[in-house]
Amino acid sequence: MFELWVWLVASSIIGGSISASDIQDTANATAITTNDTTVVSSFAGGLNASEWELTFEEHFDRLDLAKWHVHHDCSTHRDCAHNDEKQVYLRDQAYVQNGHLVLEASNLTHVSEASGTRRYRSAKLDTAHSFSQRYGKFEARIQLPRGAGMWPALMPKGGRCWPMDGEIDIVEYVGQTPQTIYGNYHFGGACNANLHDDPAVCGPTGASQNDDSLSYAFHEYSVVWTPTSIQWFMDGQEFYRLPPKSGCRKPASFFLPSKPFYIILNFAVGGTWPGDPTAATTFPQRMVVDYVKVYQRRTTTHTLEFEPIVFIVTIVCDRVGGKRY
Repeated sequence: MFELWVWLVASSIIGGSISASDIQDTANATAITTNDTTVVSSFAGGLNASEWELTFEEHFDRLDLAKWHVHHDCSTHRDCAHNDEKQVYLRDQAYVQNGHLVLEASNLTHVSEASGTRRYRSAKLDTAHSFSQRYGKFEARIQLPRGAGMWPALMPKGGRCWPMDGEIDIVEYVGQTPQTIYGNYHFGGACNANLHDDPAVCGPTGASQNDDSLSYAFHEYSVVWTPTSIQWFMDGQEFYRLPPKSGCRKPASFFLPSKPFYIILNFAVGGTWPGDPTAATTFPQRMVVDYVKVYQRRTTTHTLEFEPIVFIVTIVCDRVGGKRY
């Protein structure tokens, strides 16, 4: 077993579609934990809206704690920062303002109960206790922060064991490269084999958004996840798909997730990938979320009609032996 990190980059100049490979998974998409369904009327990106139902919706008129678990210090399985991140998650760093969820990072220190003095405070929320879904369309409208050391992310995720339980990063953003967003898929064993370093495995690894609007304006980020593919979208435009185009070598153990994933909104500070904040990084920094929505593909029922068929069975008795034929 191993882990494959697929690094995908959105660009205003990337487009087109990529056909799926012959990966097979016949599991049924029935694992959701909500009863609210609404038929949607329109989708960008060429998706047929009549095929989808709304299964989760959050517009953040208030912070609904029945939906969202707000992390506080090491409250979730004593799960503190990873990847050499420098933040501690505190409840007060997540709040609703003007109909938006704000995840705020500050440069105020905090003494963590499990990991000592942390240099930054930030926020993380998830729906692990309230909502999860297998397959569908996951989307959110977000304004990202800006600056060295900023590491916000929107990521549906499997269970506690990472990366074996899987993770789809709808969007990740490294603040010191403000023109680029990333979409990732993590899977495999407990090892951290960075197979994205091999371009033959993962395909393209770089492109530019060509503007600075990622941190100055809201954008819609989404994935469409099926048993045979994952598609990444920004503002309705597909910028990557797994399985990738021909020419990229797939590992023999490659597979797509088939278990329910819950939603994570995370704002990390520092770490092995983004690096730490610098003297030029200003605080507070904010990741602002307008809405989060999840859709499930509608099930189509076909009624089959048959003409009646009459079977006539003739039984012949042997009067001597009593045998029937």
